[in-house]
Amino acid sequence: MGRVEPDSPRRVFPVRLMQSDRYILPRLALVGDAAHNCHPVGGQGLNMGIRDAAALAQVLGQAQSKGQDIGHVKTLQPYQRWRKLENWVILAFTDFLDRLFSNQWPPIIGLRRVGLWMLRHIGPVRRIALAIMTGQFGKRPAIAQVNGP
Repeated sequence: MGRVEPDSPRRVFPVRLMQSDRYILPRLALVGDAAHNCHPVGGQGLNMGIRDAAALAQVLGQAQSKGQDIGHVKTLQPYQRWRKLENWVILAFTDFLDRLFSNQWPPIIGLRRVGLWMLRHIGPVRRIALAIMTGQFGKRPAIAQVNGP
């Protein structure tokens, strides 16, 4: 096939914390990286995007079953209220982790060690952190519910 050559100059896109002011407009709903962006710590961007899509599908499905206009802002508002707050929690948590683990200032190193000790030895702290990072806090879309015994 021959040698592979770049077609254009290399580009750099800095990783930064971002959340859109609005997730919705008439006939528009932002999901995933279009709505928010975070440091790739723990792969949370993908997880948040999947939960966004599932929540939007649930909101739209419920609206359609009631005969509502699925593009109307009032129909889309529950999606925005639901996902914007929950995404903010994850964005804040991942940004905190990034800042905590990329800092070499001695007091921060001490704080980091205490936090890791707490995660290892204090069950409720570990469960809260795990719930935040796995999307098990807040309102889960119906498609994400575990059914069975």
